[in-house]
Amino acid sequence: MNELLFKKNSRLPTSKLYDLVGGSRQNLHNTSLFNFVYIDYWLISNNEIAFEVKVDERWYLWALPIFEHAGRNFSSFLENGDWSRINYGLYLKRLNFRGMNETFKMKLRLGYLNEVVLYYKSADYNNRISWGSALGYHVNNQVSYDIINNEPVYIKSNHAILQQKWKSRFMLNYRHKFYHRHRLTLGHDAFHIKDTLAALNPDYLPHGNTSLTYLNLAYTYNLDKRDNKSYPIKGSMVEGTIMQNGLGIISNSYSNLTFILKFQHYGMISNRLYYGWNMGGIMNTSDNKPLIVNSELGYNEFLNGYEYNVIDGTSFAYSKQKISFELIPTKTAYLNFIDLNQFSKFHYALYLKAFADGGYAHKGNPGITNTLSNSFLYSYGIGLDLVTYYDKVVSLNYSINKFGVSGFYIHLNLAM
Repeated sequence: MNELLFKKNSRLPTSKLYDLVGGSRQNLHNTSLFNFVYIDYWLISNNEIAFEVKVDERWYLWALPIFEHAGRNFSSFLENGDWSRINYGLYLKRLNFRGMNETFKMKLRLGYLNEVVLYYKSADYNNRISWGSALGYHVNNQVSYDIINNEPVYIKSNHAILQQKWKSRFMLNYRHKFYHRHRLTLGHDAFHIKDTLAALNPDYLPHGNTSLTYLNLAYTYNLDKRDNKSYPIKGSMVEGTIMQNGLGIISNSYSNLTFILKFQHYGMISNRLYYGWNMGGIMNTSDNKPLIVNSELGYNEFLNGYEYNVIDGTSFAYSKQKISFELIPTKTAYLNFIDLNQFSKFHYALYLKAFADGGYAHKGNPGITNTLSNSFLYSYGIGLDLVTYYDKVVSLNYSINKFGVSGFYIHLNLAM
């Protein structure tokens, strides 16, 4: 009922019924609680209308083994073939906890990344304040200590822990008029590394130190009107974050102000032909961010055609464009041999796309071998996107970058 754009005993103009029903269906889909949503209505009289809302619930309790690569993306893992950077463990996730759209997660990872993570988020009700918290402890005996030749360089120890991280977050969220979301986050980060890392790269932590502890405070605004968060083809999203790392309370050894901006817009060109635009950037006030907290172009955000690279930079911007044709419109399939409705019925769609990316990463005094820094980069290519249930997207891309280097790349859960 929270996601519906109409309420009992409210007055609705009949000319807006189609949009209200479509928007309500979209809101329910984007809760990630349902595989299918159906809304029908009947005009009973001039002053009365009846709605019927039917949903196919997803499976909410997941207790799954973890077996995954720890690479920046699946293609980089296939390229280096380093099986020592494999994670395994247990992932417990409870969606719609207590039937109130609360989320609880627990992760126990071993292998390349050894970590324990606990996460809780309360229900995201309209025009109300919600909250969440996260705790994490991470241990590595293999880490990337520098960027050389536009690629991360790793060191591994078979006898010692090279790096430890403690992270905690407390979040207050306020959702206003369905689509406006505000989030205030207070965090605590603590890092400890071995002398070996500090000797290899004195900038791994500030001033060659082996420990770093600080508080951070961030505010995020999000306006999301995309038709589908996992693979949008219509609508737009804008998100901005301002974050201060180092509040001068626990430690004065590190301070940095970060601005993050993301914008996406999608629409229809003609029947079954769509366009998409995804742009964003990060700006840091400090040009000497320690490597352990850096977010170079090539990790969470990257350019197609540069999957094997990390572009060293304390600030960067990117723009990614695509045109996609709906080869197979969204269809529903049935696996009759499965009794559970949450898995026996699923949807799928297939898109053919052409794309072009551009980006720039700024770095004061980059390493002499990191030639991609402080240079405009671009790429283009074609690909196929398979979209199916439980928000899964498989992308098969063929890209050519600025230097004429081409390649075939595989991505999981990537909309652009």
